[in-house]
Amino acid sequence: MSRPDYSIVIVPFGGDILDYLADVAESIHEQFGLPIRIEEDRGIPEFALDPVRRQYNSNMILKELISSCPPGGLKILGVTAVDLFSPIFSYVFGEAQFNGRGAVVSSYRLRGAGSGPERQGCPPLVSRLEKECLHELGHTFGLRHCADPDCLMHYSVGVECADRKFAFFCPACRDLMLWHMASDLFLKPA
Repeated sequence: MSRPDYSIVIVPFGGDILDYLADVAESIHEQFGLPIRIEEDRGIPEFALDPVRRQYNSNMILKELISSCPPGGLKILGVTAVDLFSPIFSYVFGEAQFNGRGAVVSSYRLRGAGSGPERQGCPPLVSRLEKECLHELGHTFGLRHCADPDCLMHYSVGVECADRKFAFFCPACRDLMLWHMASDLFLKPA
């Protein structure tokens, strides 16, 4: 019996992020070596809007993503331009189901001024969005925050931290990610 071909599924949730998804998908493919599928735009996630805060609940978006992951989707990543919050944080760049299936990232707070090095020819927003998408997907593969300030898995408290990080995992996180990825791919029921 052959195993299904798993992919990472990217789901856009409205806004101007569609312009950046090809770059994000390329970075994800480079880091994880899995096929990437970009789904149709689902529009602004109004179901997750908290009218008092005027922000969108990342937990609700994450729950929706996980429940709608298509067959063959090993991981599902929502990308949006709306301002996200988690009930325990006033805002988040993104959120992931640890060692699970789904993650969501927003470009909203990544637009701020920063000071870090950028990839050649890559606008700061695209570079930050790529890093945060890779970071959140790292959590879905069982990676925790890393003490190395250059590692993708280092916790970003602001755009300056996101700018400082490299767009790849440190050797220890990379090895752990590959181990978790092998577990997901080969131990998952076919």
